[in-house]
Amino acid sequence: EAGHQVTCLDTQKEKIEMLEKGHIPFFEPGLEPLLEKNLSNGQLCFTTNPNQAYSDADIIFIAVGTPEKRNGAVDLSYIYAAVYTIANMIKKDVIVCTKSTVPVGTNDIIKQIFQQRKPRHLKVDVVSNPEFLREGSAVMDFFLGDRIIIGANTPDAASIMEQLYLPLKIPILFTDVRSAEMIKYASNAFLATKISFINEIANLCEKVGANIEEVSYGMGMDKRIGASYLQPGIGYGGSCFPKDTKALVQLAGNVHHPFELLESVIKVNQHQHSLLVMKAKERVGSLKGKKAALL
Repeated sequence: EAGHQVTCLDTQKEKIEMLEKGHIPFFEPGLEPLLEKNLSNGQLCFTTNPNQAYSDADIIFIAVGTPEKRNGAVDLSYIYAAVYTIANMIKKDVIVCTKSTVPVGTNDIIKQIFQQRKPRHLKVDVVSNPEFLREGSAVMDFFLGDRIIIGANTPDAASIMEQLYLPLKIPILFTDVRSAEMIKYASNAFLATKISFINEIANLCEKVGANIEEVSYGMGMDKRIGASYLQPGIGYGGSCFPKDTKALVQLAGNVHHPFELLESVIKVNQHQHSLLVMKAKERVGSLKGKKAALL
């Protein structure tokens, strides 16, 4: 949409075939019209062939899953699989840009892999460019984002990435690679902290007779605090906050830094999930045989 020629690669043939026909295999408001428009004007294409995707690319974005392992660490196997494939397929100098959320230091390892595996005469710059898109408003967040973070260790790579994003007219912050990696985790951890905090205040309000909706509204009027993520509920969930908070605690533990605040945020959130069930039992007694409606 910004005028660049884009090729999207995926290993799932069915998904690629859907996209080639102009259909999105998931729900995201506003995305399908952009897909149809850029398919028709030739700016966008899809493939399962890595050679077609990588051989003539100037910038390669890695945007694969980084699921959580049982011990709370991040599973980087999909990241590294993509890196090995790229290293074997590139035929020109390229910037490899990590969009996936990865622990601090991951892009340094990616750089080492390229140094070992890429053709010797080619130059590969590795950049961290974390995404801050929310499911359900990703299109709006992309075009009207608060900031774009570009973590690059060379001026050339930073400049090329800047040119890529200039059409969006969104503030760009340039950092080193490790700081960009940390910004993503720190941002999600802070938002998760706001959620756990307001849930603790909500539980306290119930005990002292205060109205949490009025309390959260009054707090949010303070510009230093802000109203977003101050809505009490059954805690944070989804694909990012649980995984990223645990990963940051794991990262802190790896460098012998006890992240007690974030550990408490996770503990509060886990308790909040069960609180709804406890309240239901208080209201109706045994839940055995009861029918539940989900709105």
